[in-house]
Amino acid sequence: MSKNKKIVFMYVWSVILIALGLIFNYFKLGLRAFAGFSSLGSWLIYIGFIGLILSSIKSVWKSKRKVDERMIYISSKANRVIFLSIVLISFIVMIVDGIKPITIPYYLFMSYFVMGLLIIYYVSYKILLKYN
Repeated sequence: MSKNKKIVFMYVWSVILIALGLIFNYFKLGLRAFAGFSSLGSWLIYIGFIGLILSSIKSVWKSKRKVDERMIYISSKANRVIFLSIVLISFIVMIVDGIKPITIPYYLFMSYFVMGLLIIYYVSYKILLKYN
């Protein structure tokens, strides 16, 4: 996919998120607090605007990246660490949930899970970059 198609896709996806947020707010769906926002619709609108901002920055910013075999090797190793982390963390969560039920909301649990995976990827990438 070319860069222009990716940017158009990002714009379209952002507009869809904003439209979904407006529809949810109009029909009063998802009115309870969601991820620190007053409703699910407000959160979708916020994410849509963040997407518009990021796609605008990406369309203006032109950078040439140098990717060699070493960088591909390190990123594939970091991806392997992430995959193993997903399996291990999921297994631990199943065991903990069997002992004592996890009572936090699903969206909050998944946001912590994804953020943890991003931190694990970043740390493992930096460690692999330093020692390879």
